[in-house]
Amino acid sequence: MVAHRTKMARGRALVTDAGERVGLHVIRGLGRAGIRVVSTEVDHRARTYPSLASRYADEAHLLSLVEKTDIAYEEQLLQLGNEGDVLVPVCLNSLLRIVERRELLSTRFHALLPSRRMLLQANDKWSLHQLALSIGVEVPRSWCPRDEDELRELCEQIALPVMIKFRHDRRMYLGPALRYRKLDEVGEVMQAWRHFHEMQPRPIIQEYIVGDGYGFEALYDEGHRCVASFQHRRLVECPPQGGPSAVCESVRVPELEEYGRRLLDELKWTGVAMVEFRRCSETGQFYLLEINPRFWGSIALSEAAGVNFPALYYRCARGEKIETPSYREGVRLRLMPTYLLSGAMSLRNGPRGILKAFSNLRYLFDPRVREGLLTLDDPGGSWAYIRKNLRRGDRGDG
Repeated sequence: MVAHRTKMARGRALVTDAGERVGLHVIRGLGRAGIRVVSTEVDHRARTYPSLASRYADEAHLLSLVEKTDIAYEEQLLQLGNEGDVLVPVCLNSLLRIVERRELLSTRFHALLPSRRMLLQANDKWSLHQLALSIGVEVPRSWCPRDEDELRELCEQIALPVMIKFRHDRRMYLGPALRYRKLDEVGEVMQAWRHFHEMQPRPIIQEYIVGDGYGFEALYDEGHRCVASFQHRRLVECPPQGGPSAVCESVRVPELEEYGRRLLDELKWTGVAMVEFRRCSETGQFYLLEINPRFWGSIALSEAAGVNFPALYYRCARGEKIETPSYREGVRLRLMPTYLLSGAMSLRNGPRGILKAFSNLRYLFDPRVREGLLTLDDPGGSWAYIRKNLRRGDRGDG
């Protein structure tokens, strides 16, 4: 049974991707702000969908797989929606489908959506890096070999380690540990490139930047104006050599804000996005890694620090005036399942990894670090997430 809460007078939020951790965070942010939530997910025949079990989901619906029904995904959303509801796409592939059918869906829903062209450019790392260089935002040295002969020539010239990653995430349903990989030997580069190339042609080889991961998060209105922003630093990542946050901290760095806004302004962005950077430990220089053109996995940190992005998205999509929110620096958040998985991965990385794992144990016992996923105010969602990941392992989710 859903607990009684103060509701906003009209309209609901219809949220996609209830099976993902990010979807659970988004539903909680909306529900805590008193917004009625309709939670949806495509039926993958899984036994547990965490967001469907959340106390903040006023309604929960499984949609039919598109291949097994005559009713398209978008039409199923329309059947669930009421006039004036806000459509909140969570993951990239749902966002792509919604952007492509925006004309149909706009007859019933409010939404903040980038143009299809800008969404594809933001999601294509190679194209995005060219744009970044043209406007003065640094990127790691990157290569996109056409074939194995070109890759062999490249391996004779580049310094190791390097990262390998897919160019984009369209129609990719992989966790972070499978989307990119740190490579320390030439043989690993050749083998990994073949594997990635088979799944998606021409993966990117990229210089590995030693340093901390940072994120600039923002909400842009329909006029392409930034109405809310936030910054975080990753204290523990999963995978440990580079990936989504397991422990993170709110920060405020003017240079990070400048680069993040410069990119999103140039893209004429609409909606939410997280611009991911790595800060070189030697020089302090920020290097752009990618843009997540959607809600991000550490979104619970921004809410804990004072910026509830899902609720702001809802209000902004409805045309309400928003005063730019401020946030507290130094707030730390732990995402327990991802944190434990990161520690287990570190233990498999030899003596340095073992030392790193034991060093990171301090975040387990530090009372100043908040828990952002297994929360007491939503035991149903927390328990459903635990059961789901006992079966398959946590994927990190951006």
